[in-house]
Amino acid sequence: MAEIDKNFMSTYQKVATHDGESEPIQIWAKDSSSYGGVGTDKLGIWGSVVAVDFDICVADGACIDACPVDVFEWIDTPKHPASDTKAIMSREPDCIVCRACEEVCPVDAILITDPGDIGSGAEPASSEQAEETEVPTEALMEAPVAIVSDDTSLFFHKPNKWLTRTKDVLNKEELPSTGIEKAKDMFKELRKQTLDSLPRGKDYLALVDNEKCIGCTQCVYFCNFASIDMISWDLMARTSQFESKKALILEDTCTGCTLCAFACPVEAITMEAKI
Repeated sequence: MAEIDKNFMSTYQKVATHDGESEPIQIWAKDSSSYGGVGTDKLGIWGSVVAVDFDICVADGACIDACPVDVFEWIDTPKHPASDTKAIMSREPDCIVCRACEEVCPVDAILITDPGDIGSGAEPASSEQAEETEVPTEALMEAPVAIVSDDTSLFFHKPNKWLTRTKDVLNKEELPSTGIEKAKDMFKELRKQTLDSLPRGKDYLALVDNEKCIGCTQCVYFCNFASIDMISWDLMARTSQFESKKALILEDTCTGCTLCAFACPVEAITMEAKI
């Protein structure tokens, strides 16, 4: 099955832009002949931090429902064989890189790239190479700006110092495999079916029921914001792995994206309104 090219920033060309709510949306295609514009069957990939392959998008709408900060809205794309509407990232600078949209897309048409990785020469979270323009690490730490090679710059006013530090730490660790990759298809379907049952967004916070938590760490691996710690718990452990620790949500970095709630196998995490 076709999916978005994870190397599109280095293998595609910027062929046009489209007006976003606050910043222009970059449009990418393999070459100028493979982009025909809205109203044709050749639309290419739209967006950079939030990238959607419009030639694959089937207008399922799961990404719009999943986004906790309302990045997407619909745009008419008449005469396109995949669908006559697409989910456009009109508010791309508002993306909090929670990757909820990427997880639920049924055709793998979405790729999220952290703004700090664009143009840095660093390996983005998708494990693929972004653009090859080198930007000093110090510059990224001070101003997380998406660098582009033409005269149009996309400014994403999102602090990424914590993310840079987290990546540095994780790159030095050998993390165990949890089988998440194998479960992604099931996870997408589950999230799509039950998303509306959970409140989400910046006004909500994930909370852990310590009586239910089994210390499996699935929530830790799904959280894209390093917002969950495993803390020691004073009880008799059933095994050396489980129940000796419990998940703790860090309120200052939790974005209310609900990924941890979906990852929890025992429904120990709920979304509650912030006081």
